[in-house]
Order: sequence, then C-alpha cells, then structure tokens
Amino acid sequence: MPDALLAYWTAWNEPDLAQVPHHLAHAVTQDVEWNDPRDSFVGIGELEKAICRLRTSKSDYTFAIASEIDHHHDRLRYRWDMLRGSRVLMEGLDVVTVDPSSGLINRVDGFFGHPTPIGDGASGVPRPLQARPLAT
Repeated sequence: MPDALLAYWTAWNEPDLAQVPHHLAHAVTQDVEWNDPRDSFVGIGELEKAICRLRTSKSDYTFAIASEIDHHHDRLRYRWDMLRGSRVLMEGLDVVTVDPSSGLINRVDGFFGHPTPIGDGASGVPRPLQARPLAT
C-alpha cells in the first residue's frame, strides 16, 4: 500500500482528532480535491474538518480497505467498508489520483455501494450500436 494511502486511511480511523492533521500532511496535497455523493470540497483543511465531523459523530466506526488496490497512471482504485464492530454499514469505492511529483493524494472520488445492475434483458451496448455487424 502506498504510504500516502496508508496515512489517508489512518486519518479516517484516528481516535485522537489532534493527530488527524499530522496524518493528512503525509497523505494529501494542500489543494486536495475530494468528492463523494454527499459532499465536495477542495483543501486539506476542509478534508480535516470532514474527518473530524465524522469521527466526532461516529467515534465507534472504523473504515477498512476491502479489496486489492488496482493502480495505473497515478490512479488507485479500491473498495472500502464502513464498519461498526464486525457489521458492515456501508460499502464504497474510491478512485484516488496521486500527484507524481510528491507521491501525495491530490484527488479522491468516492462512490457509495455497488453500481446498479442493468435490468433483465438489457444491454450495456448503446441501442444504435447493437444492430451493427462486427467488422472483420
């Protein structure tokens, strides 16, 4: 696991809120961009506030990476779980962009849950392309 990602997840699990800035300094750039279905902001200070709000309201929750970490072109992708004890309360997926010069995270795009499956009989191929013969 990259050091920056380890520091990022340590911040999300840190019970001592005074330590969160220390972890983030080793995890993200000053102008980190953070997006999920509920929030979007820019800056290490805003990320610190978000983590501290969550840790204050849900101090008994933990966050764990729940998959292998895929990586290419300075991007990381992994699944995570939000837990209370051994019970999974929420699942998610993050796509993280790493600044190649510093090795720090400069963008986090988070998604909650799994993508909605395509309905019975439907295709992921756009309708205009379904009827085209394959080129040989």
